[in-house]
Amino acid sequence: MTFQLALALSIFSFVTSVTPGPNNTFLLTSGANFGIRRSLPYINGIMAGLGLMMIAIGAGLGLVFATLPMVYATLKWIGFAYIVWLAIAIVRSTSKSDSGEAAYTGFVKSTIFQFVNPKAWIVVASFMATYVPVNQGFWVSAAACLLFLVTTYPGAFLWAVFGQLLKNWLSNPNQRRIFNIVAAALLVASMLPVLFFE
Repeated sequence: MTFQLALALSIFSFVTSVTPGPNNTFLLTSGANFGIRRSLPYINGIMAGLGLMMIAIGAGLGLVFATLPMVYATLKWIGFAYIVWLAIAIVRSTSKSDSGEAAYTGFVKSTIFQFVNPKAWIVVASFMATYVPVNQGFWVSAAACLLFLVTTYPGAFLWAVFGQLLKNWLSNPNQRRIFNIVAAALLVASMLPVLFFE
């Protein structure tokens, strides 16, 4: 892999990791409700899920999406329905609790979530098609995928940090409840460009 390719790949990975989307909305909420340390399993789950998606696309799932567009379209709407359900769960959990505590999402749920996250599929599929030099062998491709994950991590981590910075302000249960409701709305809104403007 050339230096130019590695640099372009790193910029792509970091930029896509800091742009708004379902994962970043969750990380902002997680950082605010639970702090950075308890948000790390969610970040690690994102990386595990993205890694598994790369393997799936490398094994031929990308060809299925290209050949049968309805499969991908169906996956997007299933993902959107699941995200709406999660948003409702966030709102309901804060409305039922005096503490306004949101539901905690750890490593396993985060990993699984990537497979119904349409933005993750778009980013990984674009990355695999553009930056993975398959004609240079397995190890170069593996190195490109590893670099993608390494340069994605800091962008995701920043969202948890931003959430942590809001934690003191959210110590008031009413303010935390309002924040979680707004975050739930943003979670749903973050999917609209993927569904309607792609």
